[in-house]
Amino acid sequence: MGSKSSRLLLEDEEVEEYVQLTYLKRTEILHLWDQFYSMDSDQVSRNKHCCLPVTYLEDFLPELKVNPFRDRLYDVFFLNRDQNGGVYFSFEEMLDMCSALSPKCPAKVKASWAFKVFDFNEDNAIDGQDLSLTLDRLTNKNQLSNNEKKEIIDTMMKEVNISKSGAISSREFVHVIMKMPDFSASFQMKA
Repeated sequence: MGSKSSRLLLEDEEVEEYVQLTYLKRTEILHLWDQFYSMDSDQVSRNKHCCLPVTYLEDFLPELKVNPFRDRLYDVFFLNRDQNGGVYFSFEEMLDMCSALSPKCPAKVKASWAFKVFDFNEDNAIDGQDLSLTLDRLTNKNQLSNNEKKEIIDTMMKEVNISKSGAISSREFVHVIMKMPDFSASFQMKA
């Protein structure tokens, strides 16, 4: 499993706290810690709360490299940026993302995280522009005509935006997503 020196940096109390705060088992947390430590053992040995470049995580979780919402996942889960826009993550941020994308995370919690991912302009509502960007990513941008996109967006707004506000609220989004049987399986990643 992990090296003895990596385990010494993570206290049992911390691991138990992570078990309580996430949807991950102790063994999964320890595995993730070992992976985090191995990404840059020198830096992590000096400061276990350090932030590492997201490229390290992409090597550990290669499915991130091909995820059309990769940048949005980073925007939602990883708050650290350098002056050039480089993305960095801490161990706790990595745990948060892995917990939210865990098969054991409840569908309602996953739906709340998914809402944040699809809310591109971060205005706490999914509007037509957010839906357009989502469709572009799901269809490689050029597969739908503007008319087809407009029709899909209008239909979605009509069906999902119950309040008729012109944008889908978090509550409306979660309500609809909970009715989709495949959602939980599609919004997950095994670390």
